[in-house]
Amino acid sequence: MNQRRPDASMTLLTELFDHPLDPGYAAASEARTRRGGPAARPVRAPVVAVAAVCIGLLFTVGARTLGSDRVADGKRALIDQITTREAEVEDRTQTALNLQSEVNALEGEAATQAGSSAARLDRLRLAAGATAVTGPGIVVTLDDAPSVTPDDGGDSRGATGGTPEGTVLSRDLQIVTNGLWQAGAEAIAINGRRLTSRSSIRFAGEAILVDYRPLSPPYVVSAIGDPDALRTGLAANDGGAYLAALENNYGVRGSIEPSDEIRLPAAVSLSTRVSKPAPTSSTESPS
Repeated sequence: MNQRRPDASMTLLTELFDHPLDPGYAAASEARTRRGGPAARPVRAPVVAVAAVCIGLLFTVGARTLGSDRVADGKRALIDQITTREAEVEDRTQTALNLQSEVNALEGEAATQAGSSAARLDRLRLAAGATAVTGPGIVVTLDDAPSVTPDDGGDSRGATGGTPEGTVLSRDLQIVTNGLWQAGAEAIAINGRRLTSRSSIRFAGEAILVDYRPLSPPYVVSAIGDPDALRTGLAANDGGAYLAALENNYGVRGSIEPSDEIRLPAAVSLSTRVSKPAPTSSTESPS
């Protein structure tokens, strides 16, 4: 019984390796040799190697160039998209502020017609942050220490944390802001973001978020109120002591400046959390 060759299924490849030269070319070469002509000279290995290296270099350079172009195009597209989205957010924020102003005006007209106290309504709007305000106050500025370099972030301070010690953290702004409220501030904003009783100051990666909007240093905390009372009150409570500790222990840069006129915008994304039905007239007869 004849054994089947191991390479029986690769007849075409075996034929190519055993007889690389086409039979017609081989016959023509033998005839030329019999007539006294020069024999065919095989291509020398060094020439083949040099040609292979050159072709490989061309393919490598082309691939790297194409990859670099794609990365650059993708980066530019992402930057353009981010810029477009930021512009849209700013436009919509301004639209929301304009609509809030219209709502406030309509509420004021309705309250006046109903006989409610306009002064009380204004105080409630101020407390809720629903209206823009202007008045004297102080401006507290916090900035990272000069030696701070960007890191991988984290809301921590110390040798084991991911953030350098001289970085301003979200809790720093929380404590200073609470100190200003305690000192008698009537309205507060951080980098132009108005704070309300439901505002959040948080840390996410390398950014501080105020109501889920990222801020970048320096952090400017504007507080409306009596400037002298605010400075004295802040210095006497925990917020002022904490600010001094940040400067002395971690090199965080801080300053407190009085201002004769501070303009704070209305808060965005206000919503009703608690409501109750209006009282009905006792003289109303049932139908």
